[in-house]
Amino acid sequence: MEFLRVNGKEIRNGKGEKTMLRGVCLGGWLNMENFITGYPGAEEDLRDAVSAEFGEERSGAFFRAFLDSFVTEGDFKFLRGLGATAVRVPFGCRHFTVVGKAGDRFADGVYDEGGFHYLDLSVAWAKKHGLYVILDLHAAPLWQSEGWHCDNPHGVSVLWRSRPAQDWTRGLWERIASRYRDEPAVAGYNLLNEPNVRDPAALNRLYRDWIEAVRRIDRKHIIFLDGNDYARSFEGFDEPFDENTVYSSHNYTAATHSGESYPGEIEGVLWDKVKIEAAFRTSNDWILSRSVPGWVGEFGALYDGELASPSPADRARLDALADQLDVFARHDHHWTIWTYKDVDVMGLVAPPTECEYLARIAPVLDIKHRLGIDAWTARGRSPLAGDLTAFADRLAEALPGSDLDFKAFRCRLVHVGYYALTAGFLSPLFARRFKDMTPHAIEKMMAEAFLFTNCRQRTSLNEVLSKAMKSPDD
Repeated sequence: MEFLRVNGKEIRNGKGEKTMLRGVCLGGWLNMENFITGYPGAEEDLRDAVSAEFGEERSGAFFRAFLDSFVTEGDFKFLRGLGATAVRVPFGCRHFTVVGKAGDRFADGVYDEGGFHYLDLSVAWAKKHGLYVILDLHAAPLWQSEGWHCDNPHGVSVLWRSRPAQDWTRGLWERIASRYRDEPAVAGYNLLNEPNVRDPAALNRLYRDWIEAVRRIDRKHIIFLDGNDYARSFEGFDEPFDENTVYSSHNYTAATHSGESYPGEIEGVLWDKVKIEAAFRTSNDWILSRSVPGWVGEFGALYDGELASPSPADRARLDALADQLDVFARHDHHWTIWTYKDVDVMGLVAPPTECEYLARIAPVLDIKHRLGIDAWTARGRSPLAGDLTAFADRLAEALPGSDLDFKAFRCRLVHVGYYALTAGFLSPLFARRFKDMTPHAIEKMMAEAFLFTNCRQRTSLNEVLSKAMKSPDD
């Protein structure tokens, strides 16, 4: 394989050939997410609950079995056959943390090198099957955003106020750069997934600090930078200053998230291809106006019907997704769809319908669906969250004429109180579904559910993606 490098607004390989990165995100593997594998809350909630129910030995066996089955070489082989050229590998900082002498998980210079085991496997499998890897820090120490997806059980972002956490992360990227600087199968380093900070100057400082650290070690690999506001905004961003950098937006749309027909209206707004392009331009205007390479690091559709039998609404969302992919192609944007594998929510593949894992978690999935406890899939339909909204409304009524931002308070109260704290509170319900199992039985169950050879394919989605991956302008 050839090292990739930015050339103007393109990415080229060592032969000078234009290369398009098109593929998937391996979400939910090295950074677990609730809707992907079926538990409520954040990964930290899940691990605490499993540890409390299982004890240390069986808890370790549970997560090792998951990691060893959820993504294997078979997945990389399938993706290459589908036409993918790249995989984005999201990982959480927890795989590299140890408790230092002072008890600080993020003490400067204290790292667990064992965290490289699965990253090394990813790179080796990708290289064998002709895929490029983008290494993505999805969950930074003390959380770069309020979301569950950065393993945040509290709904409060602290990274921006913690210099030790920032310095520890810089050191982690230095170690990653040292390990992969001579590896051409690595396309580059996605320094921070979906940061969210009120002052973009803080993000600029962080990016410059980490880029300078990486570049002292590795000048070969591309740096991928997500925009602020969950990769939706580049307002206040420093002008491009590193010649081998690609800028990333995340482009989720109402048409692919909750649309019932396409073209069709959602809350009084007509969603069609014109609207999809307008939404794309809104998120990517900063990139387009500077003639730098753009990468849609995340986008995707949610499905309501069973994987093998998409509903009419599912097909409408697929049509919207196909138009979205065409917009990306016409603007020469690289892309990786979220996400590759899950329990039949939005992935390309899912566990077999009759597997033991799905049978055991079925009651939890039902509870999560009835309560709308997963922020991503609830789509604003969370019955108990309405009680928190009503409380915020009563507070506003009790303070007539106040200029306080009750709308922001209402959103924050629901996010922290319901999607973070309440969701995490329910995590023992998931852990207890496996309490009677031996380590061997757990290993067998995970393999049955998640090894690619056992999984079902979402054929309707995969056909759309394969067509876009094999676009003739490559």
